[in-house]
Amino acid sequence: MHLDDIDLALLRALNKDGRLPAAELAAQANVSRGTVYARLERLRRAGVIRNFSIDVDHQQLGLHVTALVLVSAGQFRWREMSGELAALPEVQYAGYLTGGFDIVLLVRVRDTETLRAFVLEKLQGIPGVRSTQTLTVVEEVVDRPSIVPGE
Repeated sequence: MHLDDIDLALLRALNKDGRLPAAELAAQANVSRGTVYARLERLRRAGVIRNFSIDVDHQQLGLHVTALVLVSAGQFRWREMSGELAALPEVQYAGYLTGGFDIVLLVRVRDTETLRAFVLEKLQGIPGVRSTQTLTVVEEVVDRPSIVPGE
């Protein structure tokens, strides 16, 4: 799908504040409210906008430990593992990799004991997981909800 300057302006505005009313979006993109509604619907139907969500402070939710967990797994099970990883509520993000590890997970938990239980019991209990390496995040520097070209 080709995105023009109006599409990108709308996405940039929503990326900064997803609750902007159509009138404000129209003013920022220099278009009518009708154009805003039509463009947003087109972007949603095309899958560019997948959903509308909230940005929460994980610390305020009691999730004080953030970790990246690198997983070495049997390649014969990678399709099946997608569903198993998605079912783990501690996993915020999972992606398949090239290189020395097969999967990276962004995990958020209450404390180090919960992280230990997650890695040693839940994750390593999944068939096909050969080994893991856990990197604990000591400070989050950049945490963008998404990246829109031109920002």
